[in-house]
Parts: sequence; structure tokens; C-alpha cells
Amino acid sequence: MKKKPLQVNLHAREPSVIELKLGDRVQLDRLTPSSRGYLAERHGRLLDPGVTTVALEPGHYLFRTLSDAHLRVVTGGVSAGITHSDKVIDPQLVMSDGTPLPLDGKRGDDAPGELPSFTLEQA
Repeated sequence: MKKKPLQVNLHAREPSVIELKLGDRVQLDRLTPSSRGYLAERHGRLLDPGVTTVALEPGHYLFRTLSDAHLRVVTGGVSAGITHSDKVIDPQLVMSDGTPLPLDGKRGDDAPGELPSFTLEQA
């Protein structure tokens, strides 16, 4: 069965080191606040399948995966949450005067598939 993408959100409360065990190549992004919301900026190189050790400065991070993932906190303090996303209306339609059109909540059918699992192990 086809897997759905799983988004893993991380919050490093202090300088931390984590080990990620992944089944596919993923991009770890650091979220930085801007005047227009948060910007995702790549944090380091692409993470290959297998076990990878990553150092995190305090802040918010995310990655998306199609495979099961396991995160082990080696040092520091990291919390994690997961989400899966439905179809996204991007960008939001805007009228000629700059007023955004209201979203009607219709995002299409949820794609069939199974969500990967995610586990978190604290030090």
C-alpha cells in the first residue's frame, strides 16, 4: 500500500544532539520567524536512509518522510509532534485589491495510503 507523507515537527529547547533512523532520504528544515510567518531553511545536508546524528541549536525544525522514523535524543531537550497534510490550496487566491478570498474548507479528497510510524526516545 502507498504511504502518505508524514511531517515531523521538532522543538529543541536547548542545544541538543539527536539520532534519526530513517528509511528514506529527507531534508531537515529549520523554521525561522519572518514578517510573513515562518520560513523553512535547510539545516545541513540531506539525511540519507539509516542512522544519522544531528546537532540542533534551540529552535523549531521539521522534516517530511514516507517511511517509518525513529528519533532518539542523545543530549539536550527535544520535543516532537507529527502531522499529515491533506491537499493544500497554495497560494490562496487574492482579489485585485489585495483582499484574500475566503477559503471554503474544501481541500479535495484525502489521498489513499497508510501513514508511516514515528517513535521518540528521550535520553
